[in-house]
Amino acid sequence: MDHPEHVQDHRAGRAAAEAAEAAVPPLRSAEEIAAVAGRIGELHRRGAAHESAAVVAQAAVTLAPENVAQLAGLLRSHGPYGAAAYLARATAHGSADQAAGTLAELRRTGLVDEASELFHALWGAPASALPSLLAALERAGQSADGQTLLWEWASAPPAELAALAVGLSAAGRTGDVRHLLRQAAGRPIGDVVAVVQQLAAPAAGAPAPQLSAVLVREAAGMRSPADLAQLGHALLPQREFYEVLLGAVAVLEESRSRGALAALRSAGLPTEPPTTRARGRR
Repeated sequence: MDHPEHVQDHRAGRAAAEAAEAAVPPLRSAEEIAAVAGRIGELHRRGAAHESAAVVAQAAVTLAPENVAQLAGLLRSHGPYGAAAYLARATAHGSADQAAGTLAELRRTGLVDEASELFHALWGAPASALPSLLAALERAGQSADGQTLLWEWASAPPAELAALAVGLSAAGRTGDVRHLLRQAAGRPIGDVVAVVQQLAAPAAGAPAPQLSAVLVREAAGMRSPADLAQLGHALLPQREFYEVLLGAVAVLEESRSRGALAALRSAGLPTEPPTTRARGRR
C-alpha cells in the first residue's frame, strides 16, 4: 500500500499536470467557431449588447489562439461592428501564452488591425506580469514586440520603472534589464537620479543597488559631459554611486573620458577615486 505522503505527492503532481493541460485550450472545429460567431451576432441583433460582449470576452481567454484568430476573422467579415477589435483587446486579459500566441496567429492570418489592437492592449500589462509576457512573446516568435514594450516602459514613472527592473532581474532576464536601463539612461537627468534612488531604496529588493550601478554606467556611456556633471552633482551625496560614475567615465574612449572629467572638475567635483587620494595622502 502507498504511504499517505506518497499518495499526496502523486495527487499533487497529477493536479499540476491537469492544470498545465487545462492552460492550453483544445482546438475547436470550424463549425464550433462559426457557432460562437453566430451566437455573438444573434445576441447583438436582439439588442443584448452586454451579453454579446460577454461571450466575446470569454472566447478571448478560453479559446486556443488559432481559434481566436478564426473567430476574429468571422467577426470582422460578418460583424457586429467592432467585435473583432474587442475580441483582440480582450485576449490581453488571458494568460501570457494565450496573448502572445493569439498575437502571432492574428499576424499569420493577415488580421493586422486586430493584431495591433491586441499589441496596444498589452502596453497596459503591469510590471509584475511583464517578465512572463516577454518570455511568452519569445516562445511565440514575437521577440521584437517584447523589445518595443520595454522601450515604452522606459518612460514609466521612476518607481514603476524600478519595480520592473527588479522583477526582470529576479526572473533572470538580464538582457532585458540592460535594454530597459539603457533606454532609461536617456531620460532627463532628474529622472535618471530618481530611478537610481528608487533602485537603491531598501524596499526595492536585493539586486537593486547593483541595478542602480548599471543605470549609472549606461548614463556615463551615452550622456554629454555637461549632463554627467549634472548627474555627478546629484549623485555626490550617495558616494558609492558617484564612485561608479567616476569608474565608468575612466573607461570611456579617451577623448570622451577627458571631456567628462574636465566637466566634472569645472563643476567642482572630485575626479580621483578614493583609493588614489588615499595613496597620495600616505
